[in-house]
Amino acid sequence: MPKSFLPPSLQTGDCIGIIAPGGPVRDISALEQGVAILKEMGFEVRMPRQLWPGIGYLADKDSCRAEEFHRIWCDPEISAVMALRGGFGCLRLLPFLDSKELNRHNKLLIGFSDITILHQAILATNHMISLHGPMLTTLSSSSRDSIERLYAVLTGKWNAPIHDKKIEVLRGGEPVTGTLIGGNLSSLISLLGTPLDHDWSDSILFLEDVAEPLYRLDRMLTQLAHCGKLNQPKGIILGDFSISQDQDRLESIRFHEEIWTRMLELTEPAQIPLWGNFPIGHGADNLPLPHGATGIMDSSRTLLSFF
Repeated sequence: MPKSFLPPSLQTGDCIGIIAPGGPVRDISALEQGVAILKEMGFEVRMPRQLWPGIGYLADKDSCRAEEFHRIWCDPEISAVMALRGGFGCLRLLPFLDSKELNRHNKLLIGFSDITILHQAILATNHMISLHGPMLTTLSSSSRDSIERLYAVLTGKWNAPIHDKKIEVLRGGEPVTGTLIGGNLSSLISLLGTPLDHDWSDSILFLEDVAEPLYRLDRMLTQLAHCGKLNQPKGIILGDFSISQDQDRLESIRFHEEIWTRMLELTEPAQIPLWGNFPIGHGADNLPLPHGATGIMDSSRTLLSFF
């Protein structure tokens, strides 16, 4: 995979444009609190004068969501683009995306969950680093560490290493280096067999998901193994897979241990480093990761660094 490039960092007073490539507004309060947090960081925020109309589980028609993405991306007054929320819808935008038009402007795309689709698209077609991290409506429920790291990454400290005592080294080994790719497991599965289904060799793969029962997670992970995908990365990082934020702590621990055990089985032939409990996902801890950057996974120090 060609080396990716990093869009410019933000300065105080820069504008962040909000797009809704997936689901509609569900929580106005979370939206307003997210705007307030970005303004407290010193950024301006631009949204449509009239909020997205909402068409069932989509924020708007496919063509309208795609047009909004291009318009915000190409606006010279906007320095970065953040997703309103996830849900579903980004997969439906792929036929509308103009990679040449997007390549004329270098900006950070910020989001996770369904936005995984857009991260993969931008990396595959434009070789541009994007930011897997909190979205506008998740900022108010994000941890302090997640918010502080988001600000640091946006303002240039994107390569600060991540070390967290909660990370579980499920299988260690020598430090490995690779392109950091991944995101939401369900979204990645939906790209199999599409033009964006690229080789994962020489990568460090990170995965997370939410509200998926164990058997469905097992099925998706097993599918990746049957496709040969889990033999390709240099290392794999597993984030949060909780059923919900109300899940009992002991139940959550057992649930994640089941996932880790299955992943140890599926990656046994490759014997690659495997970590669990990494602070990414749909919970409060969702530390921003530079998707497409080169990462170093050092199991001896439980340290993920970037360059």
